[in-house]
Amino acid sequence: MVTMLIVILHDLDRFPDLLEAWKQIRVPGVTILQSVGGFQAEASIHRSGLGGLLSLFEQNQSSQRMLFSLIDDPEILELAIAEADRIVKGFDRPHSGILFTIPINRALGLQKWRKREQIEEAKVRREIVDRGEVNLLKWFEEDVKRLYGSEAITDWTSHRATPVSEIINLLTLKPTCVQMDTPLKEVFSRFLENPKIPLACVINKEKRLMGMISISKLAEAMMVPVMPEEFIKDSNDYQNALKFANPNETHLAADIMRDAIYIHLDDTLEDAFHHMKENNLPGLPVVDKLFRVKGYLTLLELLATCFPVESKKK
Repeated sequence: MVTMLIVILHDLDRFPDLLEAWKQIRVPGVTILQSVGGFQAEASIHRSGLGGLLSLFEQNQSSQRMLFSLIDDPEILELAIAEADRIVKGFDRPHSGILFTIPINRALGLQKWRKREQIEEAKVRREIVDRGEVNLLKWFEEDVKRLYGSEAITDWTSHRATPVSEIINLLTLKPTCVQMDTPLKEVFSRFLENPKIPLACVINKEKRLMGMISISKLAEAMMVPVMPEEFIKDSNDYQNALKFANPNETHLAADIMRDAIYIHLDDTLEDAFHHMKENNLPGLPVVDKLFRVKGYLTLLELLATCFPVESKKK
């Protein structure tokens, strides 16, 4: 069954990221159209007549983009939907857009003659690139052997390929998850319920990971009424502090979340360590291919995998 996937994207800042994500998972033949919402079109016609509406397209000022693709692979379809949902931070978020699918009974032109040859050619190119390693690592290995003996690097790569799905079973930590519209006081309560995890995973109605909140970021928002002098160092801080000092406004998880940093179940220990080190984080949420949170992985678990120790008998 061929399915048409359609996204009407309101937040154009997300447009490049969505195209790149779909390209990476091989969404076929994405077509892009400019579009305008009905209310905006009505307002433009009311102000300037039909010419005002046409000028929106001529000057590339339309407020939306419509992307659609015909997909005959169910797995790619689900991945494409998950990627779109993640990139717009949830289609249930205001001013994000709409995603829907339409079943297609018949479609021609989905398969092209040279598709297989192009894939093989791309694979060869990747292998050539992968072989172009920097000499520093080679020199380092040679120096370690020379200084400390070849046995020093016998287990150099033995644990690097361990799947994340195996590592998260060491401590079986339960991630802290909150919805995007969860009030900050409730987010705080969830942190108290699960104090071993220093960040909260922000998910949408589809239970996909949209962002994350560290305990330090939560403290910055909630401590403004207690210690305002810590949050008014410059004009930008001043306006932000003023917003969070309003006792009559309910602030939500989506207001303070940062972009999510995560790893997949089928990633490796090497991938996990790289992301933790690069972002200076002690742990990361683990997601499946559809970006649904499945666990939380810590640096301690990575160490325990590389340097297993026998439990002490009492």
